[in-house]
Amino acid sequence: IIVDAELPKDLSRKTVLTEWRKACERIYKRASIKFSTDGFGDGVTSVITDSRCNQHITANGSFERAVRLPAAIRGAKKAGAGSSKSFPLIYTVEDRYVDFAEKKILPKAHKRSYLKRLKNKISALPADAKGVPLTDDSDGEGGEDTMGSRGSFTAAVVGVAAALKGVDMIIGGQCVNVFCAIRPPGHHAGREVRPMKAISNGFCLLNAAASAALYATAPRSEGGLGLKRVCVIDFDVHHGNGTQDILCSTQDSRFLYVSLHAGGAHINGYEDPGESDDGLYRHSLGTSKNEGIYPGRCGDTSPHEGVLNIPLGQKVTAAAIGQALVTQVAPAVDKFSPELVILSAGFDAHENDPLGMGGLTAEDFGHITEVACQMAFKSCSGRVLSVLEGGYGVPCCVPQRENLFLPEGVEPPPPPRLLDLGGDLPSTMDDQIPQEGFRQKLEKCHQEGFLEAVQCHVASLAKSNHRAPTK
Repeated sequence: IIVDAELPKDLSRKTVLTEWRKACERIYKRASIKFSTDGFGDGVTSVITDSRCNQHITANGSFERAVRLPAAIRGAKKAGAGSSKSFPLIYTVEDRYVDFAEKKILPKAHKRSYLKRLKNKISALPADAKGVPLTDDSDGEGGEDTMGSRGSFTAAVVGVAAALKGVDMIIGGQCVNVFCAIRPPGHHAGREVRPMKAISNGFCLLNAAASAALYATAPRSEGGLGLKRVCVIDFDVHHGNGTQDILCSTQDSRFLYVSLHAGGAHINGYEDPGESDDGLYRHSLGTSKNEGIYPGRCGDTSPHEGVLNIPLGQKVTAAAIGQALVTQVAPAVDKFSPELVILSAGFDAHENDPLGMGGLTAEDFGHITEVACQMAFKSCSGRVLSVLEGGYGVPCCVPQRENLFLPEGVEPPPPPRLLDLGGDLPSTMDDQIPQEGFRQKLEKCHQEGFLEAVQCHVASLAKSNHRAPTK
């Protein structure tokens, strides 16, 4: 009707179509409020996780440690997850989602050759192997930071499956928004290994955020949900080169990718004044005087209208990210008018994160989440899927084994203070951090760190469920 109708000269079809979409969303929101019940529909935030993600075991001292997942679950619980029917904490992803993710969705996101090579490499590992490079190239380069174990492929597929389940729950009207507490992270995983000329895969194996967007927009005839527009907003401290590579290597009207990250054309590497001599921090940051901040120069500019890359300088500050959200992101999202917003939720821009690349507090992450939810309420009745990416500020969680190779006469350092995760920490999970410099950086996170950032993020998702529709 809109396409064929004759409109006044001062009124474009695009404007009318945009307003029509907003009107439809207002009707949907009112209907969802009217027909919601306790634990279903409006006012419901869900948290999804799965213990199989713990099968991804990295090397001792890696930034991407297994304890990140129980810490995220504890943070979600502190925000209220699992306390009521309207705030469920779901501990298992059904096998049908896992099977569908591996067979139907992942081949849309990643090249089959990449998936085959990764799966074969992991399945050939000994059962007790851990911390094995998984994404090195044929010359053995580029895999040192992305390590894993025999269960890593299963963990990554289950993480993708959790995101697909979350999309189903949101689009099906079960809840307004979802947080997926999963690992390993995924936004640096592209169609092929080391996308957009990155030096490594940055701890990532499979891209859950991109896979969720592809599932949401796939035709129903292919098992998808048939949405027309999905926006991904990535606030991890690093640019999500993998997500951009999968969704927006060329302009695709279905997707808008927004990234707010450390970097910029004027930034040449990152210097950490507290860097250890062992080179751990420099490698994990992926810094180079010529390549800028990891993953490189790919986030310095936006190649077309489907990408909005916003580099925020050497360190991400609350003022910079707040201004960018209001002046650049909100207008772009409003213009795009998505039917679903996906958050690549990285918390490594926290001021106490061991990477040292941000100046945000946990409360700042809550504000970022609220602003993103406001954008979603304006365009798509608040439909938001949040997927855990980075964030490494988790203090030591288990007693550390004594270093038996100290030089004679050298006293061992005092044992670190332990973060108590209670029953959320599996009894079999180890967490050895041999680097004393790394341990000292994590000590600051007892004051505030990853757990509190997740708590504020999830609390803001729940808080943002209770708005009445615009009249």
